Amino acid sequence: MLSKTHKIDKKSESTNLTIAVLALNEASMITSCLESASFAEQILVIDSGSSDDTMLIARSLGAEVHSYADWQGFAIQRNRALEHCRQDYVFFLDCDEIIPANLAKEILEIVKQGMVNRGLIRWDDFVFGKRLQGIHQTKGVARLFKIHDILEFRGQVHESAVLKAPEITHVFNTKLIHYSRRTVYQSLLKLGQYSQLAAISLRKSKKNIGVLAGLMHAIPRFLKLYFIKMSFLSGAEGFLYSLFIALEVFFKYCAARYDNDSTANNPVQR
Repeated sequence: MLSKTHKIDKKSESTNLTIAVLALNEASMITSCLESASFAEQILVIDSGSSDDTMLIARSLGAEVHSYADWQGFAIQRNRALEHCRQDYVFFLDCDEIIPANLAKEILEIVKQGMVNRGLIRWDDFVFGKRLQGIHQTKGVARLFKIHDILEFRGQVHESAVLKAPEITHVFNTKLIHYSRRTVYQSLLKLGQYSQLAAISLRKSKKNIGVLAGLMHAIPRFLKLYFIKMSFLSGAEGFLYSLFIALEVFFKYCAARYDNDSTANNPVQR
């Protein structure tokens, strides 16, 4: 983790921005995350029923906290967050992410212009305590939205926003700092929950499922990440990163064959 977080002082004028954070038992990460979001007019935490001090810490840092312990998926939690947003723009931030100062400036500039309704970020990933080398993101992930243009969020794991208006997209230059896999234990928890959630959509798609289908998709995914995307440059940490993602793919196809949807009804820490 960074030893020093980046803060931007709020100006007297409104930034017209809400930063919304989905949280579950993230007491160890929530402080750095929310401090990096301090430039927003509204900081909103949507908690999924934390049993640690996540909500207490968030409130002490000035965040507006709402608890929804009846977990129904990431998309539902994001839709719930929208109900509490009071600004024109919302930036969704995960607890294991930190907004660098230069990215904060970019976000504020785009919000001030008011033309974009969809902003894409890319990650600077840290896995098992080491910066991930080799993986190159090109497309980006949508995180900034003009609230009034959002119809709703949909999806089980990799949820996405359905917009009412045509997309006017901006890709941010500065990367978001992402501590995606902090420990093997946390990665195993994520593996189980993500596999179950992804299996729900896979089951509905009528695609081939089961062990063989899982192997056919997981092995190429590992080879692509480790060799073509060159995560091998990160040593053992890069190997673990590629392996866990490949295992998520494998167990997704297995869970679609052998499990049922009820096993995925518990929230997960991202």
